[in-house]
Amino acid sequence: MEKKFNDSKFSAFLKKNGYLILMIICLAAIATLIAYAVIRNGDSVKNGMTNGGDEVTPIVAEDKNAEKGNEDEEKPNPRPVVKTPVTISSPVDDPVVLKGYTETELVYNATMKHWATHQAIDYKTENGAPVKAVYDGEVTSVSTTTLKGTTVVVKHDDGLESSYSLLENVKVKAGDKVEKGDVLGYVGESGVFETADGPHLHFELRKDGKLVDPELFSDSANK
Repeated sequence: MEKKFNDSKFSAFLKKNGYLILMIICLAAIATLIAYAVIRNGDSVKNGMTNGGDEVTPIVAEDKNAEKGNEDEEKPNPRPVVKTPVTISSPVDDPVVLKGYTETELVYNATMKHWATHQAIDYKTENGAPVKAVYDGEVTSVSTTTLKGTTVVVKHDDGLESSYSLLENVKVKAGDKVEKGDVLGYVGESGVFETADGPHLHFELRKDGKLVDPELFSDSANK
């Protein structure tokens, strides 16, 4: 009689708490599966690290000494110096640059009262200072304009052409052969476009017809 009463009581307990018991069983099963997966994954990581497995790529500490060694290696010059076939000398003795060459930077012209690029080099001199050929070549023209005064143009090798403006007492004519250092004429006041700057030589250099910075072809830049 007592056993029947207990069975009845247990059945009633199961009916009342069956859902809760089922939930506990499910949670326990999930926890067991998670624990198993963690243990198995840990074994895989261990095997991958020790046996060269594919599961995990081990992290290798940086070799700072090797990195330092790479830094000590000679780095290439980002702007290598290009040797030019023709190197020019200064067109005046004891050259003093009054205005340098600029392609983009604007320079104020006190005579003309405006700002402009200055694709030439102005050498400060005294009136009557000799102007010399910067390289061997042939005189292609001697001309005079109001702005630049008397200009001598000399053609050289390698597509170079030099131009000397604001001259007087010119000693050469078109067709003459000249050598580096030969006197072409003398600094004067034959032009008006830069008179506010005082006596000077306005010197231009062209490469294949395009104005270039004479300093790139100078003797000092190509040593």
